[in-house]
Amino acid sequence: MHFKLLLAFTDDTKTDAVLKAARGAGATGATIINNARGEGLNEAKTFFGLSLDTQRDMLLFLVEEHMARQILEKIAEAGELPLAAASV
Repeated sequence: MHFKLLLAFTDDTKTDAVLKAARGAGATGATIINNARGEGLNEAKTFFGLSLDTQRDMLLFLVEEHMARQILEKIAEAGELPLAAASV
């Protein structure tokens, strides 16, 4: 049996929707890391030294290889991945 690890870095308001979509597609569970941050090519914007980033969660799904594509597509749909800066 082979497995794949799927990572979803999403806004905390979309975490529940992404979890529900992944479970509906066959995922049996997930690990959630709260208040995760990402670093891009450009430095993060600050206001008097305070970060302007929104809170994000990282979701980790360990799924069977044959189910990975279907689950990933549902995660992308629920996290509104086609929209710019919605989820990764």
